[in-house]
Amino acid sequence: MSIDYSELAAPLISFLETDVNNSATLASALLTPIVYNADLFADDLQWFSGNYGFDGYLGVPGLQSSNAQQAAADSNVAWQTLDPALNPPQRALTSASSVIGASNSYETNLVLADTMPLVFSHPVFPPSMDADGSDFMVTLNDGTTVHPEAAGFLPNLEYNERQTVVIMGDFGNRLAPDEISSRYPVSVDIVNDGTPLELISRSGPLDGVGLSINSKHPYVEGNGPTLVAAKLNRSSTLGEGGPSGIGASSQNNSGADLYGEEAEYRLRLYTSAGFSPDGISSLMPDEFSRYFQLLAQDDDGETLVLTQSGVSYSIGNRGSVTIVGMADLAPSGTIVNAAYVEDHDNYYDVILKGDQAAIEALTAVRMPSADGYSPVYNPGGPGNDPQAAGAAPGPFTVPSEGHTIPISIDLNHANQVTFIPIDGPVIRNPWDRSPIGTLEGVAVEDNVTGQTIKAYTDPEGRRFYSSFEASPDVATDLAENRKEILPIDLIDTTGFDAGDDVQLTGSFSRSAHDDSVLQWYEVSDADGAVQDRLSGSTLRPGDDGYLEAALRSAASIEDNRHELSHTDVEPLNQTLEGGRFYAPLITNQRSGHHYVAFAAANGDGLDHFTSFGANRWGVEDLFGGGDLDYDDMIISFSLGS
Repeated sequence: MSIDYSELAAPLISFLETDVNNSATLASALLTPIVYNADLFADDLQWFSGNYGFDGYLGVPGLQSSNAQQAAADSNVAWQTLDPALNPPQRALTSASSVIGASNSYETNLVLADTMPLVFSHPVFPPSMDADGSDFMVTLNDGTTVHPEAAGFLPNLEYNERQTVVIMGDFGNRLAPDEISSRYPVSVDIVNDGTPLELISRSGPLDGVGLSINSKHPYVEGNGPTLVAAKLNRSSTLGEGGPSGIGASSQNNSGADLYGEEAEYRLRLYTSAGFSPDGISSLMPDEFSRYFQLLAQDDDGETLVLTQSGVSYSIGNRGSVTIVGMADLAPSGTIVNAAYVEDHDNYYDVILKGDQAAIEALTAVRMPSADGYSPVYNPGGPGNDPQAAGAAPGPFTVPSEGHTIPISIDLNHANQVTFIPIDGPVIRNPWDRSPIGTLEGVAVEDNVTGQTIKAYTDPEGRRFYSSFEASPDVATDLAENRKEILPIDLIDTTGFDAGDDVQLTGSFSRSAHDDSVLQWYEVSDADGAVQDRLSGSTLRPGDDGYLEAALRSAASIEDNRHELSHTDVEPLNQTLEGGRFYAPLITNQRSGHHYVAFAAANGDGLDHFTSFGANRWGVEDLFGGGDLDYDDMIISFSLGS
């Protein structure tokens, strides 16, 4: 395989090398701004699954003691029976983690925590996801809602494995749904926590806020793990690997690492959770035939079934296909025995070789899970000896059942994306959050796959690399007469300690002849009540003197004046105070009219702000509504400490 790097790639290579050499064992090491040759498992954004993973396996007391097996059983955690002569690591003995290990990794106290893998079709942009889990809200069967205690990508460690997020917390128990004290998740939502979660598409960033999915119970028959997608590409090493400290188990485990030149094609199997033969042990490189079948269609429309590795299968007049083996498991050179430990992530690669026409005849992947084929379990399954004396009583996560999914063929790598800003956050187009940049040229070109990564520089001189076209440095001109006006998200700093500095960062654009000034003012609640600094009274939108009180509040905030030229896009920076709500105020400098986000307070009684998504606002700056395109000023922001 041949990958060409131009001189423009030198800063990218250096940036990636520094990240790979990060020896920290923290989950936060994966929250770097690197989405590198990541798969899109669907044309449009989909949330494939958000199932309850397992109960109480994260942060098990006593698991680092000399009597770890008994400690596991005391916490109802399965343990594997293995020959001590194999000197198995603890992950080969249990899928649970210790209190110290889990808590240190996630930098928060985790004791008997549950997990939920959230499986998306598109990669999440890592810096947009908060490690405290605040991007997500879980609804339980009793109608209550909980936020996770932590979120991360573990065990999905590689730069091209950012499609799955794992959240941790107290989400339920193992009781059957019809039992009185049963507690379990029924749905998960992505919420606006001030730093909206983003996913990366073929054309750039997407807003994840507002997405929702129902959750399945892993202890109920029929809810075992499944394949959610199968995607066929030419084999490439772009995006393989990750930070060495936290990602040691995912180094050097690609098809090329395990099979060399035989790795011509990669069929990536994407799963609803990690697969295991029993909930603890690992899938192994030579075990394709134990779990999977490939289906192909010959020239006559007949279905052919491919079952064995190392066998050349003729596909009519199209040529032949050989299943070489499995990859994306343990690093190359790992001894394959009962103590073998793969990376237990949501991805398994079936490595193929053969004629392209025959490869393109592949149609589906089948997991029979019976009739001579083994099922798989989520982590948290029974292990290989659930009846052993002193073993955990269970119940355990249930096995997979037979199912088939279609293969998506992407041999030109049209459905793979890269976005890597190497100098910090770049200026974004506030309308669609696309990075703004001047094209410097092609930095990386994979001659086998055709994947091309371009180098850009934003207006502030910050460099970034992407597979998609950057946005031009101009304001967005939207169509007139916007029919749907949506309420905006106010600036909510109540998630920060009162009195602490909160940084509002983002970008704003102007596409209007009139010069307008943007300011913030403090409100008491989401309905826009403001306390007048002059009279001390509380005024609501529509009350006499409301705009004047808003202006006095705005005047009390330091450096609170933002304006720019027609058709410009510029960074937006403001220091605000924690523990408060803020609302926007626009002043048209030509007419002198002031507009806020509450129609009752505006002189014409109209809405002059509309939401374009999480923390994205559009402004109409003319009295009476003007052309109602709401692009006279567009504002996009995030909050951080």
